[in-house]
Amino acid sequence: MPSLTQTMVAVGLVTQFAAEKPNAKVIPSLIMVNNVLGAQDAIITVQDVFTPAASNGTPAPVLTTQNRLNINVSMAACVSIRDELKDIEILGLLQLLIGVADANCIVTVAWDFE
Repeated sequence: MPSLTQTMVAVGLVTQFAAEKPNAKVIPSLIMVNNVLGAQDAIITVQDVFTPAASNGTPAPVLTTQNRLNINVSMAACVSIRDELKDIEILGLLQLLIGVADANCIVTVAWDFE
């Protein structure tokens, strides 16, 4: 199971974790947010970025971003999420967005492919 740990330093920008794999879904199995040394509460959004298949109604689809989960972590707290992820499937790129950048907010994501 691949995993990646990154700091959430990009304001308004996303932090990419798992790249899209052809004909497979990304299944997040663990998200751990360490905000113990954070300067403020962290609001993190798990996003799915993909291009839908072409259809009669949309012959040229565009890149789509779907928010799959919001995680609120208080300052001086650490949160580990597993059970809440059991129904989440990422069709494309798994990325996280933080409301206010914080170099002391550290996020670890583990995932599998299905």
